[in-house]
Amino acid sequence: GFTCAVANEMEAERFQELAKVMKKKNVKLGEDQLSCLVKMVTLHGIPKDLDNYPKDLLLFLSPSDYAATGSCRQYFANIGKANLDVLQRESSQRKQLLLEALACLQISGTYVNEENAEILGRLVCDLGGEYIRSSGGNLMKQLSQCESFLPDQEEAIKSVISSGNTTFGPPVAWSAFTLNELSGLIPVFDHSILQKIPKNALTFWLKNFAHDSPLSREQLATIVEELLPSRHKRADGCPPGKQITEMVLNDDLMPIYYTPEELHACLKNVSLENHLSQILVYPFSIQQLAVLKRHLDETYPDGYPESLLLKLGSLVSFITPEDVAKWKITSADVLAALLKNQPPASQASVIIKRYIGLGNALNATALNAIGTKYVCLLNVTELNMIDSNSLKLASLNPSACSQTTKDILYAKAKRAFSDQHYLPAYYELIEPYLGGAPGVDLRALSKDNVNMKVSTLAKLRRDSLLSLTPSEVQGLLGVNLRDLEKWQNESSIRQWVQMQKQSELDKLHVGLTGGTQEGYINIVTPKFPPPSSASLGTVAMTLHLLPALLTSFLMMSVLS
Repeated sequence: GFTCAVANEMEAERFQELAKVMKKKNVKLGEDQLSCLVKMVTLHGIPKDLDNYPKDLLLFLSPSDYAATGSCRQYFANIGKANLDVLQRESSQRKQLLLEALACLQISGTYVNEENAEILGRLVCDLGGEYIRSSGGNLMKQLSQCESFLPDQEEAIKSVISSGNTTFGPPVAWSAFTLNELSGLIPVFDHSILQKIPKNALTFWLKNFAHDSPLSREQLATIVEELLPSRHKRADGCPPGKQITEMVLNDDLMPIYYTPEELHACLKNVSLENHLSQILVYPFSIQQLAVLKRHLDETYPDGYPESLLLKLGSLVSFITPEDVAKWKITSADVLAALLKNQPPASQASVIIKRYIGLGNALNATALNAIGTKYVCLLNVTELNMIDSNSLKLASLNPSACSQTTKDILYAKAKRAFSDQHYLPAYYELIEPYLGGAPGVDLRALSKDNVNMKVSTLAKLRRDSLLSLTPSEVQGLLGVNLRDLEKWQNESSIRQWVQMQKQSELDKLHVGLTGGTQEGYINIVTPKFPPPSSASLGTVAMTLHLLPALLTSFLMMSVLS
């Protein structure tokens, strides 16, 4: 719950105490919280006991900042254990950390030994494919902890694994325990690797280790596909011994027992309603899921009952507009269940419109179900149906939506939180909606020590931003003012800078350049519609007379 909006309410020493308690309690903080925290902790200089602060705080410092606490190796050993994903993967900050780490560890080429890989920790996730290839199996342990990979990293991992020149040996010799150690890399493995792994190892891993792996249901389904026969025989009825019983429905390895054809044949006369929620967490392949959907269509030709809509889970991605048109969605809870699996925008839009079309309210439950992911799908009529009070309990961020959407939601949010306008919490509540705020409201906020992020400033309504003076921007940004220089090439910030007098920008002391010099004026070129042929003569005459008009104006100015 820590926010930068309350930063000015505390003294620096008290802030340092707060940060140390955060480490003891292992508090998870986001990028904006950490960025603010580090500014306040270092307000009067870099502390000499940085090891007493959250490790993630070090992501916003440098080895030279850490020098009074320990060596650069120690600094990067801590960075390697920090939550690197706090920083955007392609951010200059994260790239700089990796470059400094390689320099500190004196890694001049692309080979990384096991000891250095251990120190780099999660920074290994940012090493390019050439490092992975050159280092062989030295990086596999750390790579298996990464959230995602770039294409060249994936190709390098597959190349190293396929070669068998690692401590894990070739895939044909792997056991379930090997798979468990490399479980984070399984999504990278393609058919050429998976088909070499012994099937009994894959089955044993699925049965005993899959529950604790970071893999999603969809990723586990790729392993199921490897265990099914490559050629599916047409099933003439359910094969002997494969009848779907209560025991089978309660077995999370059910997907590996049936080809899609067998599953369809064996589901006849089986009611799935009581087990649907349970079996849809099993790693069924796409073909098997399509069979389950087909079975439900055959069971409920006139549309699924509402009780079933709550349990559709991953089957939502197979739903068609024709299916939705048959549904009776009478509560926001059903809408929430349908959108929980994050269907594509086109499907989500059909589901939301069906919900609204049946006369249901866009209350807090419905708005939270729609969320930031789908709020931009609502049209003006639907947005105007939202009761302002519903926003008090909803969590939305319309910053990626159209300006019309942002304007409507800002007005509603302002009304919703008006009773908290003079409390510190007000800014945190209204901040996601500020993309629709008029200049007058932003000027009022500039007096409230809100410590706005520069990323929020850059997303403000263009006319509102351009109406702000440098001192008003300084009031809005507070402790984040120094970040403005890093953003001055972003289009909206650059345009604002160009509209200001350079002398006023200089008073901010953050290195902004490109403002108007004294004695010059900014001329904004108006955009006229293309002239008709009838008016071209008039335009030509005006252009012809322009030098004379300007000369007359200047002469009059001098004489006066």
